[in-house]
Amino acid sequence: MKAKELFEKLKKELDNFSIYDIMMIRSFIERDAKFLPEKYKNHYIEAMMKYLIETFNEIKKKRVEEIKDEEIDEKKLNEMLNRIERFRKYYTPDEERFINLSKILCPYLAFIAKKPLHPEYLTFPGNVRIIKKGNSYYCPVKNKQLNEYSLCEFCVAKSIDELQN
Repeated sequence: MKAKELFEKLKKELDNFSIYDIMMIRSFIERDAKFLPEKYKNHYIEAMMKYLIETFNEIKKKRVEEIKDEEIDEKKLNEMLNRIERFRKYYTPDEERFINLSKILCPYLAFIAKKPLHPEYLTFPGNVRIIKKGNSYYCPVKNKQLNEYSLCEFCVAKSIDELQN
């Protein structure tokens, strides 16, 4: 599949989302953050909502002609979408909006925009952030989050360990 074809599909699917859906997604993110340390909780919610809305608007405003028409690794794309789909088992039906939006924003970020799945301005517990050096991103928590429930393996950010070498 070509990037332009994927982008057209994602952009069309994004038309199904309303401001009400975004409000429900915020509610989900707030519930999801309940176990974060207090000093990170509000920052996490605000940073993730800001990135979600920025990415949402970026897709809405971007034209297909602006997309490089390179080949997308469909196997990896399908693995990502299947991983996101598996989250349905753990969430209630009202959280379906988050899953559906993730199936648009995550492939866009990873395969088209080539940006990390978390924003650079998000501070993770431990007071660490994603670092951008040139055109590469380095994540301080990537190695700690590589598991069957995370999307880290699909993220363009490399482990911070690779920056230090």
